[in-house]
Amino acid sequence: MHKYRDQIKKGVVVTILALLSMPSALLGQARTDSPRHLLEIQRSFAEGEMDVETAALEQFRVLYEFPGNSLHKCATPAEMFLHAHRDRISPDALAKIESIRSGHSPSKKKQALETYISPSGKFEIVYVTSGDDSVSVEDNDGNGVPDYVDLVAESADSSYRHEVINLGFKDPIPTGTTYTIELEDLSYYGETIFQGGSGPETYIVMENDFVNFPPNTHPLGNQVGAVYATVAHELKHAIQYAQNEWASPSGAFDWAEMDATLFEEVVYDDVNDYYNYIKNGLNSSDPYSASIFFAPEDGTPGAYWHVSWMIFYSEYFGDELWSDVWQMIEGQNNLSIDEVLVDLLPDRGEDFETSFVRNHLWHFASGSRAGQDNYGFGEKLQYPNANLEAKFNSVPEEAVEVNFIRPLAARYFEIEPSAGDDGFIEVAVDFDSTQVGLGVLLYMNNGEMNELIATGENKSQVYVPTEVTWQEVEKIGVVIANYSNSGSTREIQLLIGKEGNTITIRDPEYADLPKSVKIYQNYPNPFNPETNINFDLPRSAFVELTVYDITGRKVQTLTAQDYRLGSYSIPFNAQGLSSGVYFYRLKINDEVFTKKMTLLK
Repeated sequence: MHKYRDQIKKGVVVTILALLSMPSALLGQARTDSPRHLLEIQRSFAEGEMDVETAALEQFRVLYEFPGNSLHKCATPAEMFLHAHRDRISPDALAKIESIRSGHSPSKKKQALETYISPSGKFEIVYVTSGDDSVSVEDNDGNGVPDYVDLVAESADSSYRHEVINLGFKDPIPTGTTYTIELEDLSYYGETIFQGGSGPETYIVMENDFVNFPPNTHPLGNQVGAVYATVAHELKHAIQYAQNEWASPSGAFDWAEMDATLFEEVVYDDVNDYYNYIKNGLNSSDPYSASIFFAPEDGTPGAYWHVSWMIFYSEYFGDELWSDVWQMIEGQNNLSIDEVLVDLLPDRGEDFETSFVRNHLWHFASGSRAGQDNYGFGEKLQYPNANLEAKFNSVPEEAVEVNFIRPLAARYFEIEPSAGDDGFIEVAVDFDSTQVGLGVLLYMNNGEMNELIATGENKSQVYVPTEVTWQEVEKIGVVIANYSNSGSTREIQLLIGKEGNTITIRDPEYADLPKSVKIYQNYPNPFNPETNINFDLPRSAFVELTVYDITGRKVQTLTAQDYRLGSYSIPFNAQGLSSGVYFYRLKINDEVFTKKMTLLK
C-alpha cells in the first residue's frame, strides 16, 4: 500500500473533515466558484475521487491563485503531498506547479529584493518594500532594516537556538550556509518548501504582515505573536524534513502538524496561538469541534486541534523527550509518534498505556474542572471544558453501557455523589478482552485531586479499588481509554461501586481476593498480652470489632470504620486486663460474628 494511504489509518479523513468545518475566523469564506480547500482535495484523493496529478495541481491553485478565499494555518501539507507523490506526477504537471508557485514568490519576481542576515548568521530574510508583498518600512531602531524583518530574524535565531541547540534536533542548515525565509502576502501563516541542492534542502515562506489574522495572547501584540508562532512552527517542519524527509506515518499531515504546532508552545509559551484550535476563541470556555476536549472519542492524531495531546508529554516528561522520539524515527522511519512513545517511555519510568490514560485525565481536569490542586496542564484554567459522555448526580446503580471506543481515543464520565451515597469508591470496566485503560480522578473535599490508573488487555475486566469513601469527595472523573492505535474496544460496561452496590470483581489481578466473609480464630491463643484478630471481606463493608469479658461487659472497641474488600489483621493488647476468657464480636454491615479467646498471664 502506498505510504499516503497509510495516513487514512491514522485519522487523516477525520482531520480533513475537521478542517473543513473550521470557524470562519480561521478559514474565511470561500467563493462557491473557487477550487476546494486543499485538505478537501487531499481527502478526495485519499478516497479515490481525484487522481494524484489533479490533486497536486488543485492544492497549489488554492494556495496561490485564490489567496483571498480562505486563511490556512499552514500550507506545508500541500508541499508534503507533492514531495510524497513527485515520482507519480508528470513533468508537465510539475512545471505547472512550479509556474504557479514562482509567479507568487518575491524571490522569483522582478522586484527590488532586499536581504538581511540574522544576528546569528544562520538565516537570510528575503523581502521587498514595495508592492503587494511589501513589509512595513517602519524602522524604529534606526538600523536601516524594517522592524518586521528584525522581528522575523530574531525569532528565527531564537527558534533555532531552542529547537536545534538546546533540544538537540537535527540541524537543517548545513555548515557554512544560510537558511532562507521569504516574506510575502499569503493566504496562510507560512510554508516550508522542499528545494534540494547542496545547501539547506528546504526554505520557508511566511506572511509579510499578519494583518487580520486570528488573535493570540502575546503581550507585545498579535503580529509579534503570529511571527513567533509561525517561525517556530515552520522551522520544526524544516527539521522534520532533515530527519525523515516527511515520510509517513510520522511525516503525514496529522502527526507532522501536531508536532510543529507543539513547538510554537515549546519555544514561545506566551503566544498561545494554538488556543484558536482547541477552543472557540481565546476567551471561550467551549471546545473547538475537532479538539480532544470536544470529541475525545474521535482518536488521535488530529493535527493542530490535538496539539494538547503532545503538550501533555512535554509537560509531564520534558521537551527533551521529543528529540529522542525523532532520533528513533530518523533511524527507523516506519514508526508513528505513538509507536515510538511505546518504546521510549519505559526508560522514563512509565508505560505508554498508563501515560495515555493520564493524558486524557489531564484533558478532563481542565477549564471548569481544573480544581484547586496543581494537577494537570500548566494552562488548564485557560483550556476549554471537556465534553462528557455522561454526567451522574448520584452513583449509578446499574452498569453504564459504552458500546465501543476507537483506537487512541477515550470517553469521559463525571459522578457527583448524592447525600445517600456512602461506602468505598470502586470502579471497573467490563470489555471484550481487547484493551482498556481506566483512569479515576478523585476531587477530594479538601481540594486535593488524586488519580488512580489501571490498564489491561486480553482479559474481560479492569478494576480500580480505592481507600476513599463517597462522603470524602465532591465528585470523581472517570476516563475509559483505548490505547491501541489499531483496534477498537467494544462491549464496554462501566461499573461504579458503593455501599449496597457491590461490583463483582473478575479482574484476574485481584484473583486472590476473598470470595466470602471469613472470621479466623485469634492468634496466638491463648495469648499474653498481645494477639491478632484476622478476617476476610469479599466486598467493601462497615466493620465494628469489639472485645467483651465473660460477663458481657464491653472491654474495648478495636475498630469501627469502613473497610474495602481484602484480608485484615487487627491487633489486640490486653495489658492491664486479668487472665480469663474474653469474646471478640465482629459486626460486618448487618452480620454479627462472635469468637472466644483466652488471656493467660
